[in-house]
Amino acid sequence: MKIYYKKETYLTKYIESSQETSFFKEPGFMEKIGFKTTIYPDIYFHTGALNSHSKTMIENSKVTIINSGILKDVLVDKLAVQSNKIKVIYPAVESSKFKKKEAKEEFYKEHGLSKDIKIVYFTAKNFKKAGFTSYCDIITKLECKNFKAVVSTKDDKEKDFALDVLKHFNLQDDVLIVEEEIFKIADIFLLPTSFANFSINVVKAMASKCIAFVPESNYAVELVDVFSIMKDVNDSNTAYKIDMLLRVNDELKKIQKENYDVGKKLTLEYQEKKLNKIIEELKIKE
Repeated sequence: MKIYYKKETYLTKYIESSQETSFFKEPGFMEKIGFKTTIYPDIYFHTGALNSHSKTMIENSKVTIINSGILKDVLVDKLAVQSNKIKVIYPAVESSKFKKKEAKEEFYKEHGLSKDIKIVYFTAKNFKKAGFTSYCDIITKLECKNFKAVVSTKDDKEKDFALDVLKHFNLQDDVLIVEEEIFKIADIFLLPTSFANFSINVVKAMASKCIAFVPESNYAVELVDVFSIMKDVNDSNTAYKIDMLLRVNDELKKIQKENYDVGKKLTLEYQEKKLNKIIEELKIKE
């Protein structure tokens, strides 16, 4: 079984030891019997931009796996490919048991936070494109005071960018910057990103009993609760919704649980089962 992928993900890395896989490197030629012959895979994991090479791979592979139902509709509309040749497997995260209350204790103690404080969290590889400026703008509009804004990054350039933006909003003393991700500690994950590509951080948040806010233009939107869908990165209702969650703890807990019920299924083990089912179906057709 030939399985190609352009970019390594949690799932492809996880299955690499148990399946015969190889990186698809554009333009996708492999040496065969002394000639350069195009070898099309049985299964192709498509990520990133849709260029001429990836189009060819999608149209000629037996099955293409993508991470979003929205993206599937786009590909079926644009390419000469049948809907049943494209399968959706959402991005996966490593599963681990934890208790949110216990996860919070050490962090709150270290940073001098009272137990009634809620964490409104932001993190991304690219703060600018992921909407850190919009995040700060929304934070300034919150009326409730029972929260702490926390952002995380290990990248010095991203930290410098964050500090400049915080200074612009006069938030440098109000937003805590840490290095490690704190999804298991956070209550609300706010990602007003301009990226359309599926954000794995949304899955991390949901799997960590955290409410994820994301614009409807991001493919991850199909997983989140309708309440936390942003019309765009500047959705004026977002601050109002977050304020409501900060005021009504029962509603906060309810949506956190609903998010967790979805997120806990998006584990590497669960997704591998879906992949194995696709592999078995292909073997039957051979």
